[in-house]
Amino acid sequence: MLAIPSKGFRRSLTAHNIDLSICCDWIESSVFFLQEELTDADVVDVLRENELYATQDFAWEFVNDAFSHIRDRARLFGHGYPIEFQSKHRLRARGTVEAYGAYGFCLVLSLPGAYPKWAKNFGQDFNEQGELFEKLTAESVAASLSGWTVHSTGWSRTATKKLKAVVDEVASLLGEGMGDIYTWTRDSANEAGLDLLCFRPFPDGRVGVPVYLVQCASGANWEQKLRTPDLRIWNKLVTFAAEPKKAFSMPYALQERDFTRHTNVVDGLLLDRHRLLAPGKASINWLTPALNKLVSDWSIDRIATLPLLEPIAV
Repeated sequence: MLAIPSKGFRRSLTAHNIDLSICCDWIESSVFFLQEELTDADVVDVLRENELYATQDFAWEFVNDAFSHIRDRARLFGHGYPIEFQSKHRLRARGTVEAYGAYGFCLVLSLPGAYPKWAKNFGQDFNEQGELFEKLTAESVAASLSGWTVHSTGWSRTATKKLKAVVDEVASLLGEGMGDIYTWTRDSANEAGLDLLCFRPFPDGRVGVPVYLVQCASGANWEQKLRTPDLRIWNKLVTFAAEPKKAFSMPYALQERDFTRHTNVVDGLLLDRHRLLAPGKASINWLTPALNKLVSDWSIDRIATLPLLEPIAV
């Protein structure tokens, strides 16, 4: 198995002090990335041996909950899920990271929350992962929302457009007018929190179509970006005939309560891992081969350095 996460795991005596989402990702990663079979009893033993639980029964209570959530993920993603239940209590990998590139990529992006020291080994340049995650989000939205147009607007190393050019693009694509850029933004602004423009055009070519302004957040600081892009600003940059909605994309898998709470903050469409990878239920090959290779290669380099569980000294 992978090493016990250094964050989200605290000793549990009378209350469960382990983050359920981090635990499920840890179990998934151990099975999928290491290509090993794992039982619920194995997980209980590891938690007990590392003194995270004082009693067997209390550990089983938590692990049963974790396996129930993994079972829910398996039902939700269908064949797009890289892990299967060999029996009620045993998990095994369905295939390799190359075969399930999108899921592997999102899972690796989520692991800095569990292994912050491991994540620091790759430096502070998040441009590559950000560009890849934006492309994955674009292909996901295009696959999920048939008939919608998806246009990348975000700043990157390979696309260093200034805000005026981005606003001009958005306005032109939607047939809307441009507002007053210089009054409401800084001269140094790039995309003002907008990574993707998603809209549903009609044959008449008129304004007032459904529009989502999308922020793609691939890093551990995603909660700081939940309120972007700011519609108060964008409604001044573009003279929308009808107010657009926001969307927010992230690689993390949220529990129900967290999903509802964060959706309220976004005040729009929240794409966590469950929704972002929904196209995989219909086909595991929903990503274009070129992007699948890019995200797989990026993931495999990092998977090779993940910390492994060390045996307990007797």
